[in-house]
Amino acid sequence: MKILFVKDVKGTAKRGEIKDVAEGYGLNFLIPQGFAVMSTPENMAKMKRESEKKVKTKEKVIDQSKVLADKIKGKRIEIKAKANEAGKLYASVSEAEVKSALKLKGFDIRDAKVIFPTHIKEAGDFEVTLDFGAGIQSSIIILVRV
Repeated sequence: MKILFVKDVKGTAKRGEIKDVAEGYGLNFLIPQGFAVMSTPENMAKMKRESEKKVKTKEKVIDQSKVLADKIKGKRIEIKAKANEAGKLYASVSEAEVKSALKLKGFDIRDAKVIFPTHIKEAGDFEVTLDFGAGIQSSIIILVRV
């Protein structure tokens, strides 16, 4: 029996593949569990449309990330932190603090990852990298003030 896989099944097939499987395996496990559907022209066309839609959505997200990375590049963000008498911060600056400070400036980067060169544990100016995925990166300056 030929079936079209709609989800990855470890050791059997990946999403989008058409395989010939035992009838019992297909009818009693794969199809009822939602891993596969019968390989019909309608199901194949539907899978193709869904794949094309995912590609377009991914391209749109990448384009939006590129625009946001260009807008953010070189921005200076101030973060206030508490420190002891020696000037050491009680807690290092976190990714959440950076994202929150950027959100206050009008930049929503919830999908980006903040990459610190080292743990920021003292006041000063630091350059950090924002990784948006798909090879898109941007750098900003963090001004840590006590």
